[in-house]
Amino acid sequence: MQPELSSDAIRRAVRRGGSAVFLAQLASQFLSLIFLGILLRQLGLIPYGWMGMAAPLLVLVRILIHSGLDVAAIQEGSLDDRQISALFWVNQVLGALGALAVAVAAPLMVRLYGEAELFGLTVALAGTMPATTLGAQHQALLQRHLRLGTLSLIRLIAQAASGAAAVAAALAGWGVWALVVQQYAELLLTSLLAWRVEPWRPQWVLRNTGSRGLLAFGGHYALSNLLFFVLANLDKVLIGAWLGPATLAVYGQAFNLAQKPVGLVAAPLITVMLPTLSRSRFRPDEYRRWFAAFLRFLAWLMLPCGVGLAVVSPETMLVLGGEQWAAAGPILRVFALLIPFQACFNVLGSVFSSVGRADRMALGSLATAAVSAVVFAAAIALLRGHPHAALLFAAVYVVLFCLVLFPPYLGWALRTAGLEWASVLAPVMDVLPPTLAMAGAVSALHAAGTWAWPASPWVLLPLEVLMGVTVYLGLSRRQLRYYLREGFRGFLPEGEGPP
Repeated sequence: MQPELSSDAIRRAVRRGGSAVFLAQLASQFLSLIFLGILLRQLGLIPYGWMGMAAPLLVLVRILIHSGLDVAAIQEGSLDDRQISALFWVNQVLGALGALAVAVAAPLMVRLYGEAELFGLTVALAGTMPATTLGAQHQALLQRHLRLGTLSLIRLIAQAASGAAAVAAALAGWGVWALVVQQYAELLLTSLLAWRVEPWRPQWVLRNTGSRGLLAFGGHYALSNLLFFVLANLDKVLIGAWLGPATLAVYGQAFNLAQKPVGLVAAPLITVMLPTLSRSRFRPDEYRRWFAAFLRFLAWLMLPCGVGLAVVSPETMLVLGGEQWAAAGPILRVFALLIPFQACFNVLGSVFSSVGRADRMALGSLATAAVSAVVFAAAIALLRGHPHAALLFAAVYVVLFCLVLFPPYLGWALRTAGLEWASVLAPVMDVLPPTLAMAGAVSALHAAGTWAWPASPWVLLPLEVLMGVTVYLGLSRRQLRYYLREGFRGFLPEGEGPP
């Protein structure tokens, strides 16, 4: 095992690995959009509708088989080989049970959605459960030791290879099975590469390892994710069951596209944020400064991204998927407003975990899941049969999340870690003026391109993106120069240096 990292070592590792994480994630999202554009056009609505129906079951079981044990390994202050081995074998047992559970659920999926094709698809996807757990602890160790560039490169290679395999299968006429190929290729290659670069190997041990506290932490974390699953997937289950695969495909892809910017920034930020905050938990001043720095960077990127995508969403869907996906444009516009809230919500899990309070995270998730379940069930009952049911349901989702669920959950996280509201509000207020200016400029160009001189979306979208980036970065050029000059250390405002 590697020794625990000092404060200086944390700073050096974050500066060295953080930039690599974001560059890899940028490349990842670029590749993802390319593959998605090809697959959307090649496969059409129905295969994505079937995968959208199967996805909630897969996500649910993956939450259970992970059981938060990877996060438990990352955040724990002191960890030995026997404890990691116990976590590894528990994961493998859960992976096998998860595969069995997914296969057994196949007939229930057919009954729920009324789609016979779901039986074979669900059974085929059952094997992705052990593929998921095989490399979970190895990836957790890479993250724990802040080998962030290595982990990002592994995931990028796996994504590129799986995307290419899916495109080849789609062009060969495999239909929905191209998406199955993509799942297996990415999961297996990620696990195999993680085993290759992380030298740790499991011992055959399950008892008397002192891992009971880790298992308890993992259980609370898994419960939180399970409840967040309700918030993130119940809407899609209800739409798929009541409105059919075509509507689910349009709604689901709009939601997924709105999540891509969140994944681009929040996912690598969490990769850095969780081990960094965990190592600083007993140094409160350092902890608060790291948190404020992470949130400042998140706000600087996510607020303009959400507002900008809301303006250009119709042409975005036309460029990616063509006319058959045009109905997803207005839905994407609604979901784009979710981006800054969702990004902040996602990284708050690192706050709870870093201070070892997954139990409080579970309480917060219980409240959000309970409220969302009631609202979603009522909304789908009222909107069923409405010609714009998917769009209206998306509006309900965004209003519920942003105005009802997010503020108290944020307050609960801040209180848990002893943080103040100013650490969140100040970064938002700093980026609000350039964001509004950017939105005004892009909206004017959008209006001209759609009404005054109707332009092809292939022409209009690049012009809008160029306009938005130019205006926003021009007005926030001080922050941009500092981030470019200082790399990942540039989390903090100019003149302060790293925490």
